[in-house]
Amino acid sequence: MKPMNDDQRWQAVLARDRSADGAFVTAVSSTGIYCRPSCPARHPQRENVRFFNDALAAERAGYRACRRCYPNIPTDSQTTLVQDICRYLDTHTDETITLEKLSEQFHSSPAHLGRIFKRAVGVTPRAYLESRRVSRLKVELRSSESVTDAQY
Repeated sequence: MKPMNDDQRWQAVLARDRSADGAFVTAVSSTGIYCRPSCPARHPQRENVRFFNDALAAERAGYRACRRCYPNIPTDSQTTLVQDICRYLDTHTDETITLEKLSEQFHSSPAHLGRIFKRAVGVTPRAYLESRRVSRLKVELRSSESVTDAQY
């Protein structure tokens, strides 16, 4: 992405442009918080906004990370986490899986884990697991002689 001036950065914030995530962070002087450009939080007043090239620069200036968009956690690590969760769910379709169980397995809070999973995949971990179970049942129904055999 080519360098942006402050007006272009502000337009990216107003548009909640995900493609600008990682290019800069937005710091709000009235709250002392910095966010990603795509943060779903309410937009600040323009006169209270400063832009930094990265989270480290914002923290050095005395701002703290937003607890809604977690700008200090690289998006790639979230993608990796979601992929790991999907693999885990794919291999544990026979078990009862809760957000609490997943949070223990992946060392994250249940709410945060559920939020990033739904943001990345589009459904909750439970809905994802149910869809995997249905897919597996369909495959078994095609290859089994009876519905009972396919079910078990």
